[in-house]
Amino acid sequence: MSTDMRKHVLNLLETYHERERKIALLRYELEHPAHISPEEMLGAMSLRRGDGISSSGGRISDKTLYIALNYQEKVEQANLDVAHEIAGQLVELEQQQKRLNYYITLLDERQVDVIRLIFFERYAQNEVAKKLSIVSRTVRRTKEEAIDKLVEMYSFAENLTESHN
Repeated sequence: MSTDMRKHVLNLLETYHERERKIALLRYELEHPAHISPEEMLGAMSLRRGDGISSSGGRISDKTLYIALNYQEKVEQANLDVAHEIAGQLVELEQQQKRLNYYITLLDERQVDVIRLIFFERYAQNEVAKKLSIVSRTVRRTKEEAIDKLVEMYSFAENLTESHN
């Protein structure tokens, strides 16, 4: 069993809540994207001095219109780029969570309980022992066996993808 893979699995388990929080934040940002309104853009592009007084009462040059239209395209592209980046990060994190959750369902029932209580519900080992009516040593052994099985699953999947490349 690879030490690197074991570290990877432990990291996935230990950072489960952090990924859940990031997923929630990214979903929010996708559903409520920050964007510049037409009024904000016009205000930014208007010919005003810092004190709010117009610098001239004359007409706006063609260059100003061109700059405003070009700026609008750039802002829209930047907003689109940000949305794509958020979506990419969201998909990656959700895939990691779904894979981990699925692999955990393939463990024995007691192993599932121990992993969920320790890593997802953040109980201490002695609290898990009391909750499951088993001794602390059995909790530790069950946790290690579950982690070993998860490492086997991740290693197996990794070897499949490497053999196809």
